Amino acid sequence: MAVHSSYDFMLLQMVEGKVMFSVENGAGIISVTFEPLNGNSYWLCDGYWHNIQAVKTKNVVTLSIDGHSSTPGIGQAGVSSTDTKDPLYVGGVPDPTGLRGMNTMQNFVGCMRYVELNGVIQKLVDGRAFGNVTLNSCPTI
Repeated sequence: MAVHSSYDFMLLQMVEGKVMFSVENGAGIISVTFEPLNGNSYWLCDGYWHNIQAVKTKNVVTLSIDGHSSTPGIGQAGVSSTDTKDPLYVGGVPDPTGLRGMNTMQNFVGCMRYVELNGVIQKLVDGRAFGNVTLNSCPTI
């Protein structure tokens, strides 16, 4: 998941089985990484639904998966807003080349059941789909 302006950004990405959440507020990147509990890089590909919660509150970012939390990332106090009016991408970015904070060029492969932003469940079928995407179904389950 990504929203990226010319400077500020918010990224939620999976790289080699690790889930990474990064935010740029204008005072440096704040990030947190959640690593597999058992060292298995395919732990999220086990056929079960998982709950990933990425939260940014002022200068603190937190990440939890299935109720297990990682150590919060804490940025510079007093700098709290991530300013962008750019589109929010879910599953990949059309051209990730040169985007600050991007640690992978691969798009997400898998299924998403819900995306919730600021307490509101988003209807993914209302957005635009690019690439090899099937909306409103999960062929792997």
